[in-house]
Amino acid sequence: FKFIFFLRYLFAIFFVAMVLFLFIPHFFDYKKKEEIIKSYLSQNYNLDIIKLDSIKFISFPTPNLEIDNLISNFSSGRANLEVKKLKIYPKLLSIYNYDNFKAKKIKLENSQIVIDIKNISFIKKNIFDSNKRINFKNLDLEIKDNKNHIINIQNINFFNYGYKKNTIEGKIFY
Repeated sequence: FKFIFFLRYLFAIFFVAMVLFLFIPHFFDYKKKEEIIKSYLSQNYNLDIIKLDSIKFISFPTPNLEIDNLISNFSSGRANLEVKKLKIYPKLLSIYNYDNFKAKKIKLENSQIVIDIKNISFIKKNIFDSNKRINFKNLDLEIKDNKNHIINIQNINFFNYGYKKNTIEGKIFY
């Protein structure tokens, strides 16, 4: 009987500790950590952040940092990127340790890339061939030649990892 009571007590402590572990980051000031996050995205995903609105922590279903209304350059200005919502899924210990921040993957939702045809090879290098996990959901890709519009592909869903690795779904010639 004492053993069952001990297990209940241990489970209660574990549950409270996990809830606190996942909810304390909601109270952090992410404006102070903005430069660390920008530096990480620049070094690992070649995203040079120009502007972002807000950063907040989301606990469930998977802990992530959610960045709203991001404007960025991909690979030093070769492509312009606008993202309504960028989700960064940090490794578990990176939730508290931003000095050694690392992410498992990033997800870009409702985004738009405008790229010149001369720089199209960088997309292959930085997205398709990257060993960093990246996911696009509802991406609009516009390819131009100087200022002339060539092609527009809408609602692209793309993963560079997992079961649907390098599979592109979207609308072309709409």
